[in-house]
Order: sequence, then C-alpha cells, then structure tokens
Amino acid sequence: MTWDWLPLLLVGADAGGEAAEPGLATLRIGAGALCVLAMALVAYGTLWRRDGVSPGARVAMMIGFLVLSPLAYVVNAGLAITDAKPVAFCNSCHVMEAYVADLHDPDSEHLAAQHYQFRWIAENQCYTCHSDYGLFGDFQAKIAGLRHVWHNTIGDYEVPLKIRGTYNNQRCLFCHGPVRSYREVPEHEKNAARIATSEMSCIGGSCHVSPHPKAAAKAESAHAS
Repeated sequence: MTWDWLPLLLVGADAGGEAAEPGLATLRIGAGALCVLAMALVAYGTLWRRDGVSPGARVAMMIGFLVLSPLAYVVNAGLAITDAKPVAFCNSCHVMEAYVADLHDPDSEHLAAQHYQFRWIAENQCYTCHSDYGLFGDFQAKIAGLRHVWHNTIGDYEVPLKIRGTYNNQRCLFCHGPVRSYREVPEHEKNAARIATSEMSCIGGSCHVSPHPKAAAKAESAHAS
C-alpha cells in the first residue's frame, strides 16, 4: 500500500484536485487539536506534577481521559470514514491501480469507467457501487474496508480479486430503478423480481458488459507474484 493519501487529511481536496466537502479541513484540524490537548492534559497530570497528584491535576486527567479522548476518537472515526470514500483512497493500494487506471481510460467501455467518466455517479464512485444504501450499509462497507486494508497490508489477499458473495442489485436499482428508460425495457419488466433479489445479475449475457477489465486481474496477479 502507498500512503499518498495521508497528506490529504489536512487539506480540502482529494488526490485528483477535486474540492472536498466544505468544513472537512476545519474538522481535521479540530480533531488534531483535540488529540494534542488531551495528551497535554494527561501529561500535565502525570509527568509534570512533581508534588503528587493535586486536585487540579486529577481534573485535568479526567477531562483528558473522559471528555476529550472519546470526542477526538468520534471525530477522527467520522473523518476516517469520509476520507476512505474517494477513488484516490482506493488507488492508494497497488492491487487496485489497474482498476482505477481503467476508470480514467477514455477508450474504456467497461461499466465502471462509463459511470465514472460520464459522472453518472457524481463522486466516490467505487464506494457508491460497493456499499449498500442506508446507515447499516455504510457500517458494513467500513468493516469490509478494514478487512481489505488488513489483507493488503500483510499481503495475504488472493488474486485475482473476487467480490464476496453475490453483488446486490439494489445498489444499481437505487438510481436506475425509478428511471423511465429502465422501466421501458421489456427484459427488466419481465425479470423484475429476480433482478430485485439479485437472483439475476445485471452483468453478462445480453445485458451489461463487465464493470472492470479482465486485464486488471492479470495485473494484480503479476504484482502479487
């Protein structure tokens, strides 16, 4: 894994130069300040007081441990979730570079590249297509993301990469389902129930092309070896 995204934690843009959500830079600075203040209060109460633990030192440690530390954790956890959504974060792992390169390829006709280049999904394209909607969907996506980072860090992932389980078509239907052009396709109407339950995939056959190129899988296998 490369760490090119780390400097982005303190700025208001992603690696592609696109503006981040308003206020995130302030939140990052605030989270850092909370961490420093919490450590300073604890250090004051434990290291710098030579005359025993005074009532003031106890209060400082209580504030540092019970107020500032949990608050800093919550703010940093929220920032971590937000900063893990951009495509640039996915591209920080070598194993994903071929996939992201295809997103930027103007000649690519793969489904993910089309969604990215035509901005059918405005931002965070990888995250949007690989997470379910709703609060619990975000939670599941972050747990999966932690697993991905762990396996990539220790280098025990299996190649070629494969999606776990069956892809949830509701991720597609959330945007495409209500659209009239989608509803007017006879195959969609005929197989609506099977598509909705993900029994029938939207990919392959006479339907949509593959979301990612097979060459990306070969590239990741070569990198792993």
